[in-house]
Amino acid sequence: MKRVLNIVRAAIGLAAVASATACNTPQVSANTPTGTVRDSAEQVLYGARTVVASNGVRRGELSGDTVSTFDAATRFEFQGLHAMFVDTLGRPRATLSAPKGTYRIATAGFDTEGRVTIVSDTSRRRLEGTAIRYDAVQNRLSSDSAFVATAGTRRLSGVGFTSDPGLFSVKCLQKCTGSLGP
Repeated sequence: MKRVLNIVRAAIGLAAVASATACNTPQVSANTPTGTVRDSAEQVLYGARTVVASNGVRRGELSGDTVSTFDAATRFEFQGLHAMFVDTLGRPRATLSAPKGTYRIATAGFDTEGRVTIVSDTSRRRLEGTAIRYDAVQNRLSSDSAFVATAGTRRLSGVGFTSDPGLFSVKCLQKCTGSLGP
């Protein structure tokens, strides 16, 4: 009888240990999400477009090949980002293209990643860089990364800049070489 009781106690102990171990072991299956951005997106939109505005003033238009929404549709992650900046009368000032970008409704601005190109429609200036930010409230482009701006044969390069969206007033912040002229 003692022997049977010891075997039952041992079986119960092994079952308790096996049960506790099973609870701490993560289960992995072919259907387990990998945690990529798209897996956690609230919505995924293709060929999406939105107006960029600040205080009721239209600053331009933002579009993307693929757009994923996050944070109760207040943050948008763009793949294949394209922006068109306009003046107060709605006339085009410049276009921006970047492989990736993030638009936040709360700040009315966006940040870009990768090789970014901005081409002015009116001044025929061109700026290339990485990690460029647009602030719609101030209607300003800025960066703290290396950039190259050209206007015809003139060239300005450096690290960090601020500019209006039409590239009329590009101000280099550090390690500046060259000039775009008047």
